[in-house]
Amino acid sequence: MPAPTRPSSTGAGFVEVADRVFVARYPQWDVNVGLVLGRDGAVVVDTRASDREGGQVLDDVRRLGRDIEVRHVVNTHVHFDHTFGNAAFDAATVHAHDNVGRTWRADEQRIKVAFRADPGDGPEFGYTAADAAEVLATVVRGPDRTFGSHATIDLGDRVVTMTYAGRGHTDGDVAVLVPDTAALFLGDLIEESAHPSFGGDCWPLEWSDTLTTHLLDVEERTVVVPGHGRAVDAAFVERQRDDVATVAAVIRERRLGGMRLEAAVHEADDRLPYPLGDLDAAFRRGWEQLAPPSP
Repeated sequence: MPAPTRPSSTGAGFVEVADRVFVARYPQWDVNVGLVLGRDGAVVVDTRASDREGGQVLDDVRRLGRDIEVRHVVNTHVHFDHTFGNAAFDAATVHAHDNVGRTWRADEQRIKVAFRADPGDGPEFGYTAADAAEVLATVVRGPDRTFGSHATIDLGDRVVTMTYAGRGHTDGDVAVLVPDTAALFLGDLIEESAHPSFGGDCWPLEWSDTLTTHLLDVEERTVVVPGHGRAVDAAFVERQRDDVATVAAVIRERRLGGMRLEAAVHEADDRLPYPLGDLDAAFRRGWEQLAPPSP
């Protein structure tokens, strides 16, 4: 789930951001869905948070053209707001990283437990109690095909590539590239409408390196679609990569310097680019991933 987002204009359907590459931005969880059209069908990138919301995506695709056949879905990572709509695309093959194939069942249970405990409105995330109920009612569909480092979807007159460069927001984040038009979907490795979300399954010490690798596919003209918010450019990705690297540097400094965790999560530092209260999980995960110095 993303960090709370600022108000935005969403729900306008698909907008073309590059040649036959579209993005729709939806108000619930302020999430982006991508669409890539080719001669031999279409790819949808992420599917929203419930089977009903996935059906709305499919309706929006059909508004672009009744003859568009969605043959493939790519999940950029495991989180529910990007995957629970998979069930609406019963004619499509769902692709994701190997780690998503291993963890989607456990993540489904995790988020459903959270919503059962707090099923009310979440205005800071743009959802209602009715939306939460739909999340709980969804029979979740996992990936049909998974891959380790790289995979390709052939759409006849163009290809769509999926690349895993390492852990970051989760352990299964992938980038989806349309090489002929320099459009890149980065999921929640990048967010525009809020700062990056450091949750209980993040890898804060590796995140910036993962982005550095993906930046090799980013040109000056590249349109980068984040998991949440407006499309951005290479400079935005570089700035956010550097901010994530700063978070990692502070975590390393405190952990290896012998600071206690409960002190580290409460001690302010002007170098930190995001509110300290939103970095609690980042510090705790970093503490788990770093061994203390030898005596």
